[in-house]
Amino acid sequence: MLVLVFLLLGCTKENDGDWNLSPTFDVDNLTLHGTEGKFGIIKVNGESNEPEFPVTQGRLYEVYFLDSSEELNGKKYKMMATHQETGETVKLHEKNIEKEQNAAKFGFDKLGLWKIDITIDEKNYTSFVVEAK
Repeated sequence: MLVLVFLLLGCTKENDGDWNLSPTFDVDNLTLHGTEGKFGIIKVNGESNEPEFPVTQGRLYEVYFLDSSEELNGKKYKMMATHQETGETVKLHEKNIEKEQNAAKFGFDKLGLWKIDITIDEKNYTSFVVEAK
């Protein structure tokens, strides 16, 4: 019984670690949110002094597929987001990949941390955490 308790506690701590805000990274003088070397997004409209992910306001983002070793053109990608506190999951965007750069318009309806999951042709590709402010 004690072993079961330790296993459950270990899983809980591991899941909590998934909710750390993902670090930004730079590519070609752009500061991106996402997974370095794989996927990144940057806000391209709105006010310069507002958060990257303003709550209750949709924004246009440039989406970059950064892994040149994979042929992704023509495949369908989907961005889903899950809110940390409520567990609510919403679809942010879905589109066929055109070259390595795409545009996506989306927004978040709640403050806080959101885990964004990217799938390509229904297969997990990457995940990262952002904060809507």
